[in-house]
Amino acid sequence: MKRVVLGLFAAVVLSACAAHEKTGDRAAAVGDWKSAYASYRQALASEPDSPEIKLKFDEARTKALQDAQQRAQTCAQVKDWGCALAESDFALSVEPGNAEIASFRANAAQQVAMGQLDTAVEQAQQGQYAEAASLMDRALQLSPAPEVKTHAEDVRSIIITQGRAQADRHLHEGNFIAAHELAQLVLRLDASASGWAQNIAAEYEHFVTEEVERLSREGDAARAQHDWARAQQSYVAALSLRQGGRAAPLEEYVRHMAMADQRIAGRDWNGAAEAYHVALRTGQDDGYANQQLERVQLRPYRIVLRSVLVTPGRPDGRAWVGASNDIFTRLANRLTQMARQSGMSGLVKDLAMSIPHENRPRLRIEVHHPDGMHLTTHGRDGIYTAYDAEFVAVANAFDDRRVGFQVYMDGPNGSELLGSVDVPMRELVEHREVSLKGRSVIALTLSTGGDGRQPGPYAGMAHVVPAPSPGAQPPGARPPPPGRGRVASPTH
Repeated sequence: MKRVVLGLFAAVVLSACAAHEKTGDRAAAVGDWKSAYASYRQALASEPDSPEIKLKFDEARTKALQDAQQRAQTCAQVKDWGCALAESDFALSVEPGNAEIASFRANAAQQVAMGQLDTAVEQAQQGQYAEAASLMDRALQLSPAPEVKTHAEDVRSIIITQGRAQADRHLHEGNFIAAHELAQLVLRLDASASGWAQNIAAEYEHFVTEEVERLSREGDAARAQHDWARAQQSYVAALSLRQGGRAAPLEEYVRHMAMADQRIAGRDWNGAAEAYHVALRTGQDDGYANQQLERVQLRPYRIVLRSVLVTPGRPDGRAWVGASNDIFTRLANRLTQMARQSGMSGLVKDLAMSIPHENRPRLRIEVHHPDGMHLTTHGRDGIYTAYDAEFVAVANAFDDRRVGFQVYMDGPNGSELLGSVDVPMRELVEHREVSLKGRSVIALTLSTGGDGRQPGPYAGMAHVVPAPSPGAQPPGARPPPPGRGRVASPTH
């Protein structure tokens, strides 16, 4: 096994070596000696005993060094000191002990540093003190030449003198953040400014304390209104001034509350619940996250279809069934008037029960659940009918899927749709008692309660089986009446 592993390792090394050598060959063919040098060096590291690669490496090294020196001289002649410095840096990496190249490189570095300091002077005079100080630091790191140090002192003097005056102006204008930042920069360059900088720092700390509290109070107000985005913006602003404090857990709280809202919008109930759990763990909840967590949990609910009341007759005044007469007309008008005034009252129910028997339609209600469940009640006579039929469905207080109810009148010639109503599942979960209205439907009453059963059970209803297509029916079979398919026996 060990031999196999060693063999595989050797194969990988040889493959890498060959790849680097080919890359070097391509670079050498077009005169790119720097790239050829780098590739041959990698190939030689993989196969140090190869005389062929060693020969190629030596040639590439020599020519890359010559090219770099020539380019460095050319760049220096046109005073492109950045180019001269880069080429001499490469040349020194190839031949570190070359004193001539090192001397050339030092001169190029000095020239680049002096140019940077010229720019730093301009920046400082334009009020760009931080940029000037940064450029000054880079120049000093680049070259230790006395001329560079002297010029850097000029830059430092401008930053200290003008920066100090500008910091005082910022302080007078109430721009404590800018004053403090500039004072700290001046202090870094001039230790004797310690007392002055400390006074500005004290003013800054006082400002930050008050500003953090102001921003936190703004966040509190937005949080109380459940405006999570605005609250988070305020808390983040407070934390940008001072980390920690009471704004930190509050920012985490509102951030996860906003996340929960987003997940609810995407119907990611589990994700929303997890976000509420994190919000609760911050210890900042006033009860709202806990309440929302309860509302987002999916649970089975028992939905009971209590009753339905339809208009006494058709829009033109005729009874749904049977002949209209004076008694029917008076009762129908009275019932319609009372229903408009007081809704489903006891008097309205009594009037509905007084409708002559020959004018009482046989009503049946079909239920269309968004999960695909299609149920129907028994047919019962009367414009007001109590059912107490029920089914179990899983939902939560944010479930906006709608449950549809269709009220049919069954007769010897089929079924006639009297009206349709629907309601979001969330309303059934939240309100528990719901009364729906629709065309010819004065009131369809529902109630909802928690249920430990799994979704699917029903009582006082039957499944509606989709009717077969005409081609699939047995010869001579009659199609089902309009409005319904084949219905299984209701479960009691």
